[in-house]
Amino acid sequence: MIKIEEDKLGLQDYFYIGYLYLIILGIVSDAIFYGIFGVSYLNYTTILDALISPISLLTNNWKISIFLALMFWLMYLYFTKWMFKFYAYLREKKWYQKIYNIEKWDKKYEELGKKKNILPGMMFIFFLLFVSMRTGMGIGMKQKYNSKEIIPNYTLVFKDNSKLDVRKIGQNSAYFFYFIPGEKVITATPIADNLKQIKVLKKEKK
Repeated sequence: MIKIEEDKLGLQDYFYIGYLYLIILGIVSDAIFYGIFGVSYLNYTTILDALISPISLLTNNWKISIFLALMFWLMYLYFTKWMFKFYAYLREKKWYQKIYNIEKWDKKYEELGKKKNILPGMMFIFFLLFVSMRTGMGIGMKQKYNSKEIIPNYTLVFKDNSKLDVRKIGQNSAYFFYFIPGEKVITATPIADNLKQIKVLKKEKK
């Protein structure tokens, strides 16, 4: 078996890994999000949509970006510093020594301490965080729209000049996903074939 050392990975290799990572992240998170609403999203997406989706979500939602960045930073500190300090504290406790084989765990933590590149593990954790967040967003949004009146936030102007006020759920390069007030099912409309304009409705001042 040929081993590829992480230190020998070049810039192009990291670019390719990041490219695949974003595509998988986008496909899985969007498939789960829209699947909650009963939409088979894979029928409406492309590789480019999957690649851009996570980036678009983070750049357009600063609160989500701050939350994920904070969680990522805290986990980085935990796996590089706090975890070892916590173990060092516990291993001195007599009750801990009775339950666990200290020599065995000392070796495991020593091996963990020698591993300098924790990037794969952090990427996996970020993947779980992002997918969990998208799942929570979908569940919360569905419960909200099932229990409250759907208030339109966009006006769609079709090519025949007819207009429709809708509640936007999402959008990619080819489709616009929305709720029509009074309906509980998402509608997906092809942008290029059907829509002439997509207008943002101004919020009414209370």
